[in-house]
Amino acid sequence: MVERIDKSRIVGLSGTDLDKFVEHDFLMRSGMCPNGHGLMTLGGWGQECPQCHFTTNVQPELDKQ
Repeated sequence: MVERIDKSRIVGLSGTDLDKFVEHDFLMRSGMCPNGHGLMTLGGWGQECPQCHFTTNVQPELDKQ
């Protein structure tokens, strides 16, 4: 199960939207596109959204079912 990080443990520059950062981090670690397009595909380097081509080197924290 993927858990959201505690935003009180993050330091950001003035004006940084920590809620948005936490949500995007949670989605990427869940294997989901942070732009709202659904599941991302896996590659040897990370993940990519097949719809908007957003890429990240963050690996999903998925358990085999």
